[in-house]
Amino acid sequence: MPARVLDGRYALGRALGTGASGTVYAADDLDLGRHVAVKVLHEALAGDPVFVERLGVEARTVGGLQHPSILTVYDWGVDGSAYLVTEYLAGGSLRSLLDTGRTLSHSQALVIGLEVCKALDHAHQMGVVHRDLKPANLLFSQDGHLKVSDFGLAGALAETSRTDIFVEGIVGTARFASPEQAKGQPLDGRSDVYALALVLVEAVTGHLPFVEDTLLGTLRARRRRDVPVPASMGPLGPAVARAGSVDLANRPTAAEFGRLLLEAAPALARPEPLPLVGPGEIGAAPLSGEVPLVPKSRPPEEPKSERTVGPTRRLPWAIVAALMVVGAVLGGAALWQGSQEVVPRVPLLVGADEDEAAATLTEAGWRVESRYERRDGTNEGQVLATEPGFGAELAEDGTVLLVVSLGPTRVPVPTGLVGHTLAEATRLLEQASLEVGTVSEAHDEALEAGVVLEVLAVAEELAPWSGVDLIVSAGAAPRTVPVGLVEGPADEAVAALNALGLEVVVTEANDEFVPAGSVVSLEPGSDTEVPRGSTVAVVVSLGPAPRAVPGVVGLELVAAEARLAAAGFRVIEVVGLPEEGEPAAVASQQPAGGEEVSPDQRVVLVLEGAEAPAEGDADDGASADPE
Repeated sequence: MPARVLDGRYALGRALGTGASGTVYAADDLDLGRHVAVKVLHEALAGDPVFVERLGVEARTVGGLQHPSILTVYDWGVDGSAYLVTEYLAGGSLRSLLDTGRTLSHSQALVIGLEVCKALDHAHQMGVVHRDLKPANLLFSQDGHLKVSDFGLAGALAETSRTDIFVEGIVGTARFASPEQAKGQPLDGRSDVYALALVLVEAVTGHLPFVEDTLLGTLRARRRRDVPVPASMGPLGPAVARAGSVDLANRPTAAEFGRLLLEAAPALARPEPLPLVGPGEIGAAPLSGEVPLVPKSRPPEEPKSERTVGPTRRLPWAIVAALMVVGAVLGGAALWQGSQEVVPRVPLLVGADEDEAAATLTEAGWRVESRYERRDGTNEGQVLATEPGFGAELAEDGTVLLVVSLGPTRVPVPTGLVGHTLAEATRLLEQASLEVGTVSEAHDEALEAGVVLEVLAVAEELAPWSGVDLIVSAGAAPRTVPVGLVEGPADEAVAALNALGLEVVVTEANDEFVPAGSVVSLEPGSDTEVPRGSTVAVVVSLGPAPRAVPGVVGLELVAAEARLAAAGFRVIEVVGLPEEGEPAAVASQQPAGGEEVSPDQRVVLVLEGAEAPAEGDADDGASADPE
């Protein structure tokens, strides 16, 4: 297939690698006839004017970083996608090497650390902070020379309004983020030094410290503790520990870190050749070759007869050369800086808190003004941009405008949710770009279960896809069957249960002890909690069941009374009085023996010699105390 050509000039070849911000291709510059690398960023970024403008500023700034250890940026542009054109390096990255499972010796790590320190020191002197230093951004040429890539790209990505892409970049960067990055504070060059300390620990040990299961956990771990430096770091440990200090004031600059690393050089052996992994092609086997990793300015070796032989030999010429190179670079930079007039430049404040940014600018002698706007994917109080932008020269009495976020755009909370079912309320909220938050329940006498009772929105407008808390009806409150209805009048019990919203079913039954018309039992029983509308069964007494009256005629009074009582007849009337000391026998009884009557009916016993009452008198139903 024909190659894609950007802006009629850069013919893209095979893809060399891909990351959070885009894909890197081998390419040919058709105008100059040279081999280059082109980083094509996410297509969505091309439609973000803020990002495109910032990318141009960063590309021009990085293009001015002329240093042998910084990847040269040739060009940039937008053709369907934003892109950066850089020099092409064929040796792969430190990340591709570490991903093979290999680690570096102390000497190899020292040389890489020195090269990166030189690059960082130069960039920091020019007011440029990398912000995203990691093994994937440390590239090797075919002869093993190291260069740092992607200066300025993290700063441009930080200002994009495309939060999905910005978050992808943050997730990748978080593994090497400094404590001040984790806190969202303004950054200076010492943030890059901290990242380099983490890179060196992973390069030597194969393990990266402070990496948790979640992004939030990783950032939180960085805020409180220094980088743990294992004993396996050997002579490099003290320097790396200083660079990994959580306290910014105790952390060295890039130049100071380079000098600290050099202090470990006399204790190290000469570095072995480093097996570089070429960029290869995505999905294909990587290119590799044994390339010595030594400082670029290393002088020729002395004859073998003059060197110490064996595994304990030291690194005299390589270290001397490194000392000379670093000393020249750092010393020259210091002299150059001292001879130039210091021009104040606007620091990078995007992402910082408004108060912190204002304090930083005020301390630098600038006036501060603020303008506020809403932008999705941002937090209230977060600085979105500065005017003039990062790196711009500004007189000490100048004014810097902070563009500050009021938080994400707002959407109105729908009205009329009360009375809808939870499912319907959920649909209405989603239509308004909101979602259901916490759902709690409350009893309500009017609304059935599952219907929204109350909307607990904290404001009339909320950020998109905020949660709206709802109170949903759990139906009417349960009822408790009253205590004290049993053995009471049945009509009163029915009225009390109906007043509670309970249904009543009445049945009747004989009962020996509960008077007729009174409540014998309830089901469910007293003090039981039941839903409103439940049915309660009420059993009402018909009094004792009828039975046959025992025949007691001819029995003495005492025996007659005993037999009647045993049969359940408790109301007994005696007619006639026996003479004292004389036995008294029952001459007649009403009702007669064998007749079926209620046991609470009166039984009349007529003693011998007494006149029996008229039959109507015995059946009048009146009760008499047997006493």
